[in-house]
Amino acid sequence: MRTKLLLLAVLLGLIGHHVYFFYGHFGFDDLHYAELASELLHGRVDFANQYSYRIVPIGLTALSYAAFGISDWSTALPALLASAIILLIFYRLFRFVHFWMLVLALVAYFGMPWNLFYSDKLMPDIFVSAFCFGGWAAYLQYRTKGRAGPQVQAVIAAVCLFLAFNSKGTVILLVPLFTVYLIHDLLRGRWRFWLTFTAVCILLLTIYLGAIYLLTGSALARFSAIAGTHYLNPCSYDILPRAELWSRLTYGFYGLIGSAGMLPHLVTAVVGLGVIGYGGKAYRGAALYPITTLLSLASINFMTISLTSYNPVCLDPRHILLFSPILSVCSVLTLAAILRVFGWRTDTWGFRIAAVVASALLLYPTLRQVRYGTTVGYERVKLAYTELIEGTPRPVVLYGSEVSTNLGHYYTRFAGDTGGIYFRNLDALPDCPTGSSDTTRYLLQSWYADWHAGLSRDAITRSVAAHGTTASVSELEVSGLELSKLECN
Repeated sequence: MRTKLLLLAVLLGLIGHHVYFFYGHFGFDDLHYAELASELLHGRVDFANQYSYRIVPIGLTALSYAAFGISDWSTALPALLASAIILLIFYRLFRFVHFWMLVLALVAYFGMPWNLFYSDKLMPDIFVSAFCFGGWAAYLQYRTKGRAGPQVQAVIAAVCLFLAFNSKGTVILLVPLFTVYLIHDLLRGRWRFWLTFTAVCILLLTIYLGAIYLLTGSALARFSAIAGTHYLNPCSYDILPRAELWSRLTYGFYGLIGSAGMLPHLVTAVVGLGVIGYGGKAYRGAALYPITTLLSLASINFMTISLTSYNPVCLDPRHILLFSPILSVCSVLTLAAILRVFGWRTDTWGFRIAAVVASALLLYPTLRQVRYGTTVGYERVKLAYTELIEGTPRPVVLYGSEVSTNLGHYYTRFAGDTGGIYFRNLDALPDCPTGSSDTTRYLLQSWYADWHAGLSRDAITRSVAAHGTTASVSELEVSGLELSKLECN
């Protein structure tokens, strides 16, 4: 009973975090997914856009919009559902063991601050994390002789990983881990799980590719869309100088797992592997957990996310969220093995005090991030855009950064160009017209949107000037936004 109450309290805490501490993270991708969900709701899909193939988060968001309308709450609901699935899997794994193991697993998970941050964000990474965790947990249950047979666990694992694939391609980072599992099991004559797993994966991929072919005329349309939108960016290690790749695989990796809160799991795995080796054959089975942690971290660093070139994952913690719950489980089970090897009891005050201190240290970065996030002032930005949309005389065109444009579309509920107020990307600013126009043009700026877009004030000024336009003082004023009238030189 207390296990269920704990998970219910955590779930309510996630909802409360969204309601009371939601600090917004609407950048390029987030609002782009919202727009794709709105398009899907109206039966429109752009198959030339690689993001359109991330059908799980987009489809669930479209369903949420259909049921509740477009709002911050309906946008966050699918991600909260994915977070709830992660909590449910934790419960399924730890419901028959010591209560402290579930508590520490949850602490370890939320001690990686980006897990809480993305728990309510419209990004595919939390969905990938949930489904990869489900697939890995199914394999773990098979390895530890769970109640369901190997065929059932294999079907669950295959379906979960297929859903992860339809959320985001970073599921490819699990390939090294599952390859090692496959080799290990086949060498020991354990093939039933893998036979079923392979058959179900082939069936699902055949259905998937057939559906894509019927919709687009090409079974490989998703990969063509990815190749068609490839561009030079800080993560293009296949194009950038070798020095950039070397930096990514050394200092960059250390910085990545440090910012993701994964360093404690690396330390636990290294120490745990040594202790388990010291314990002898009786504890050899527990080596699965530290080895899984080390393989996961090696995959984060070395595994390519491209099928055509060597391109390790970007130095952004959200791309590796899929490993967070896996590392949390492995660290707790590794700790349990260490305690067994040395014969340390967990029902003593010494252990309880140590667990409380460790929990506080692990959760501190997350608490610090939440405190910072509340200073971002997303609610003020939302109110400012609402005032702008409701009070600006029509017709009017508002040019700004891509995030400014996305926010405008989101708060007009993707109504398009039907309301007389048009949000446009600054890159689409035309040169001064030769004739007169009855449409007023403004430059829209805010630190929130321009910071998310990575666009400096100098860059905006240069872009405006390049089109023969001057941003002058505007009679239109909205608190929290900076509006300048665009006039021809």
